[in-house]
Amino acid sequence: MAAFGEYCILAAAAAALLSAVLYALVWRGREDYRRAARAAFTLTALFLTGALLALLHLILTHDFRIAYVFSYSSTDLPLWYLVASLWGGQEGTFLLWIVFVAVLGLVLIASPRAREFEAGNLVFVNLFILSILFILLKKSPFEYLPVWRTEGNGLNPLLQNYWMTIHPPVMFVGFAAAVMPAAFAMTALVGRKYDTWAEAARPWTLFAWAALGAALVLGGYWAYETLGWGGFWAWDPVENSSFIPWIFLAAQIHALFIKRQRQGLMRFSLAIVLVTFWSVLYGTFLTRSGVLGDFSVHSFVDLGINNFLLGGLAGFIALGLSLLVWRWRDIRPGASFANVASRSYLVSLGVVVLFLGGLLTLAGTSAPLLTRLAGEPSAVGLSYYFATMTPVAAVVLLLLGLFPSFRWNHGLSRRWLLLGGGGAAAATAAGLWLSGTTGDPLYLALFAAATWALVSNGYALASSWRKGAVNPAYLAHIGLAAALIGAAVSAGFETKQTVRLPQGETVRAMGYDLTFVRTEPTAKGFDCRVEVAGAGAAFTAVLPHEFPRNMEGTMRKPHVEKFLGHDIYLSPLALEQPKGPEPGSYTLAKGESAAVDKYTLTFHEFALTSHSEGAVTEAGARITVAWAGGREEILPRLRVSGDEVAALPAPFDEGRGTVAITAVRPEDGAVAIKVAGAFVPPAEMAGETLTIELSEKPLINLFWLGTALVFGSGLWSMRERRRRRVTDAAGTGAAAKAAPGEISREISV
Repeated sequence: MAAFGEYCILAAAAAALLSAVLYALVWRGREDYRRAARAAFTLTALFLTGALLALLHLILTHDFRIAYVFSYSSTDLPLWYLVASLWGGQEGTFLLWIVFVAVLGLVLIASPRAREFEAGNLVFVNLFILSILFILLKKSPFEYLPVWRTEGNGLNPLLQNYWMTIHPPVMFVGFAAAVMPAAFAMTALVGRKYDTWAEAARPWTLFAWAALGAALVLGGYWAYETLGWGGFWAWDPVENSSFIPWIFLAAQIHALFIKRQRQGLMRFSLAIVLVTFWSVLYGTFLTRSGVLGDFSVHSFVDLGINNFLLGGLAGFIALGLSLLVWRWRDIRPGASFANVASRSYLVSLGVVVLFLGGLLTLAGTSAPLLTRLAGEPSAVGLSYYFATMTPVAAVVLLLLGLFPSFRWNHGLSRRWLLLGGGGAAAATAAGLWLSGTTGDPLYLALFAAATWALVSNGYALASSWRKGAVNPAYLAHIGLAAALIGAAVSAGFETKQTVRLPQGETVRAMGYDLTFVRTEPTAKGFDCRVEVAGAGAAFTAVLPHEFPRNMEGTMRKPHVEKFLGHDIYLSPLALEQPKGPEPGSYTLAKGESAAVDKYTLTFHEFALTSHSEGAVTEAGARITVAWAGGREEILPRLRVSGDEVAALPAPFDEGRGTVAITAVRPEDGAVAIKVAGAFVPPAEMAGETLTIELSEKPLINLFWLGTALVFGSGLWSMRERRRRRVTDAAGTGAAAKAAPGEISREISV
């Protein structure tokens, strides 16, 4: 199957090259080659899909002779994690990316509306596929290991989460869709189709923006709910590498909208589409070259493909820039906006601000690379993003608040201004009163602008709903304003406290009574259970502690208790063992026994194992547990990884008790153990101390609701476009009768 996968990659490269040549001939007027060009591209898509399925088959059949399969999968992974292993490494993500690009290329071929751009677009799409295939030919996912293995390293424990099966594919769908508008722009530049390309490219831009945005939200929720970071966004360089194309896509959507509505921003719309595509390639280089290894927890290691990544980035930048410079004088500047009190001018200003926000984020993300060139590499701190992006967000929200007040040509509604301004002032005053402080000026500006945008667009949405002509733009603006209010309030008014919880004792913190009840063994480690009561809440928090295979240290997971107006967040920091001998602890030499309640425990011998060429060592103790009517042999273990030692308890009698190794005495062949269970008196179980960070995050759910509204509006807009296209084709649609400049239902600003 590995050979089949290699043949598929080679065949896909040959088919893509043939398709590019044939489509180039079609582009030059040889219409008789179109069918052959389509067939060649279809073969490209089939061969790429075959390579992807071949790699999946190797993973599912545990063929650890293959380096990629060995590195990212193992026999103990459930099916959904095995599937996720497909994109767990760089080679897999590259292959997944171009499969999605090929599928979208087939969609483009099947679209009659894009026929005039098909030939040029597919030339550039094939060139992009070939550039990624060159990387896969250099670093193939089907390479054999020099020494064959019987077990794999497994998927990174941090990635063993159900979001891993959803987040990366959605992300790469967005990256794949971002290729298409760039292909439209380059085709337009070569063929001088400056008037028609934008309308054909807008659905692809909207789809790419929605997919990439959904991926960002899914990744943020993953980090918030399961990784224990306490937040959904950390301005990590790898996180930013996906955010930058998204914010450029947002600017791109509105630039293309102005291009369509008013024939404005003719040159800028072409330029920003190309910049968006370049940002995707640049982000790929940053995340996969290893240059961010010291500054990001997400960064991949260097696989020796940096020259290919740089070559692809430089090649597409040179191609796009050359076309843009070549045709610059050909492109008419577009209509000017004589009246600044118009929606067209407002949207254009928003495009510029969004573009500036993308550039500022790009500068901060590139800091490690730029400083590396100057000497010692370093990254910018969170203060940089707060100082730069907060004003950008505030200005964007200010423009969103003004949006319903302006008309496309001219005119200003004072009613809208008074309504929005009054709502913003009232909400800001309430926020100041609740907080009891004047706060940071940037924070207050963001809060006021977001409130204004929420109120004015909410009223506009209700008004348009009553008139039967709902504009999805208003819903997008409401969602963005709500999301930023939720983010600002949850960050600005968050309360947190580090709390030490001795087992069995109740500690009061932040108005809650916290009781560390017990630890319970699990298949991967143990759970700490903490009872929480107070302030209208009563629940048991489960805080998992896992000892992942082939990974140093303990992986701790938080507990998030959700309420309508806030979340209670408990993140475990440390578990301290008691000092000195404890009740329930025993030291047994070989052959010795200890009686614990109705159980008799007998130690027989040690069992030593090692993993990953000795990097991880486990010392196990074979112990027999006997009781009236039952007998069981267990193997509690002590894991040593580097300087860290972790106990892996073993349950007995169907989980009624556990045995954990606390120490090994090789000098006399004895083992120290701790017995725990429901039969042990509470006084004997006391002694451990759990340290947690307790935090309360107000209005965090408003952030998640806002992001859902934003991307729901994108789907709504695409549905509206399709509906109008159908009605316009039948000659019955209202859009066919609309005068130029009429307010569009499509998303804007």
